[in-house]
Amino acid sequence: MRDLKPIFPLLIVAVLAASLLSGCQTLGERKQSTALEDTLQLYAGIIRWGALRKAYSFRDPSSMEMLDDIPSGLENIRVTSYEVIQGPIMSDETTAIQTVLIEYLYKDIQVIRNLQDKQVWHYNKEEESWMLASKVPQFK
Repeated sequence: MRDLKPIFPLLIVAVLAASLLSGCQTLGERKQSTALEDTLQLYAGIIRWGALRKAYSFRDPSSMEMLDDIPSGLENIRVTSYEVIQGPIMSDETTAIQTVLIEYLYKDIQVIRNLQDKQVWHYNKEEESWMLASKVPQFK
């Protein structure tokens, strides 16, 4: 029978090195996942509390026009419900998709409406942040 004592320390070092290397990758993925969760919560809070103009600041400037297409009349909208229907689902390493149902009313005429918003989020690795690649929902 062979003596395993000389190999045992090398085996321990190899296992520890492998776990440390995989831990670094997992830490990066965890950081990206946490950033997505934080961004989605912040965005949902902005929509829920009716700061609808601020929602446009989440858009990816490389994929859409910036401030020139913010509609007028947003101050007349009151969001009454924001419910995540599906997601977020990762479609690839840097793209997440979430679908929400938003219920809102017009303050002046008290008409309740709802819309389904399919949000596409892209991760910017350089800035380590998530940006909205789809349009901000249109409250019509």
